[in-house]
Amino acid sequence: MYNLYRKESMDLGQSLYDNKLTDSAKFEKINKLYNKVMMTAAVHLDHPESQKLITDVYYQYVGFLNSHHLLSKYELHINDTSATGKALNQQFPAGAYHAQSEFSFKNSNSYKEFIFNYVRFYKGLNNTTIIGSDWDKKMTPFAPAWDEYYLGLANLHLIELRDWFVTKAIEMDFGYYSFDDAENIYKDFKTKVKTPRYADTLAQFYATVRQLKPGNLAPEFSLKNDKGEVVSLKSFRGKVVYIDFWGVGCGPCVYEIKNTTAALHERYKDKNVVFLNICVDSDEKAWKSSLASLNISGVNLIAEGWTRNPVCQKYNVTGIPHYITIGTDGKIVNNNSERPSSGYTLTAELDKALKQAH
Repeated sequence: MYNLYRKESMDLGQSLYDNKLTDSAKFEKINKLYNKVMMTAAVHLDHPESQKLITDVYYQYVGFLNSHHLLSKYELHINDTSATGKALNQQFPAGAYHAQSEFSFKNSNSYKEFIFNYVRFYKGLNNTTIIGSDWDKKMTPFAPAWDEYYLGLANLHLIELRDWFVTKAIEMDFGYYSFDDAENIYKDFKTKVKTPRYADTLAQFYATVRQLKPGNLAPEFSLKNDKGEVVSLKSFRGKVVYIDFWGVGCGPCVYEIKNTTAALHERYKDKNVVFLNICVDSDEKAWKSSLASLNISGVNLIAEGWTRNPVCQKYNVTGIPHYITIGTDGKIVNNNSERPSSGYTLTAELDKALKQAH
């Protein structure tokens, strides 16, 4: 299945970003390939193993619709009027993606990927208006981690599916959102989780990630720089350290480096701040080639192997770009700092860290 349709699937993915295509034209492209792939997957529909295949295909293409904001407007359907085509439309009728299926959860990664994104991003009261005087002073703080937590609890009623969803969300929260929010969600959910393996997964994960709580000493590490020298974090004690975990093949990382990091480094060139750029996704040769073409200032280090690298594991670097600020005392200021392009939010954090040193 993968080999048969890999190229067509990639071509479809690229074509959907054509701004000239209408929504209906995008849907027709998706549904056309869905028909081809699904009818291939269903050749032996009477075999039990085929259920996994057709489930994978359905949720893969529902995912296409969802990622291009077409899911509320269109429904996938099989055009073939054979017995197989009719059986497929009966099994996956309009709105079938709302099903909380134990079979799909246990057998299809496409289902789990779809459910995780759909529940988190399909929020019932998105884009509503706040009416009243001084409403800006009465708003609850921005807290996406809590939003996703409560969405999972409210929408998912299969216990194992719910526990999986929230476990995955909490692990992600520690990598992207406020540490305090992520920690408090974990503490709340550990009183609710019913599935032993997810409770155990979270307990082990938290035992590691709690080291990154702001105010704790940053985990020590030593990495090789572009001159082949071993550089340790402790050698920068007494300075504010801003770490940029980035990758050669990461578009957003490269965008930040090309468009915003030079100005940030220039702003602090005469101040007690050091910028560590840690490449995680390439070998030494590709890394050094990128350093030359991108002309990255600061201290350039490499942590090959990404999620297998001990440094990335210590700092919970599961996605890039990822930024961390460490104070002059070697303690974590923010384990999920803002990007250089965020402007004042980041510079205010760095300036505050500098003031605290005096």
